Amino acid sequence: MKKSILSVFLSAFAGYAFAQDDTDKKMHFSVGPEFGFAASDFSKTHSVGIGATAQLDGRISQYTHITLTTGYISYAGKSAGAGVKFKAAGIIPLKGGIKYFFTDAFYAASQIGVGFFSNNLGSAFAYTPMLGYEFAIKSEKAMDVSLKYDGYSKNGSSLGSIGLRLAFRF
Repeated sequence: MKKSILSVFLSAFAGYAFAQDDTDKKMHFSVGPEFGFAASDFSKTHSVGIGATAQLDGRISQYTHITLTTGYISYAGKSAGAGVKFKAAGIIPLKGGIKYFFTDAFYAASQIGVGFFSNNLGSAFAYTPMLGYEFAIKSEKAMDVSLKYDGYSKNGSSLGSIGLRLAFRF
């Protein structure tokens, strides 16, 4: 299943990228740090997460973009008492989705995909709703600030975090 999801995302973006007119930039790339705060049951064993993500945006209309996101985020383990501490949890997300701009800067987005966990924990279905704001800093360049919820579901259990992404888009 992991290979199927990856193949679909890569095929869609490759075909889309090569079909573009060079005079109208419809693809954007953003990269930057991401901060997360473990939520619900995940917050019992882990606390703050830090990492970085990269995102490719492809404009399909004036206000609608498709996205492909990956990166790495590590959540610090909490102490369980008596000198026992939970190991850090690393997650590599691979998600695709859609981003809709309500104005030239304010947007809502939703992504789905897979999250790969460190410590031989396998993978899980990943989903992310988010709200964001892009503000121009130069021609064709912007800062992208988004508030999001990252959820991961596997075998009837789930974990999540509330996150903040700060990215430079070019």
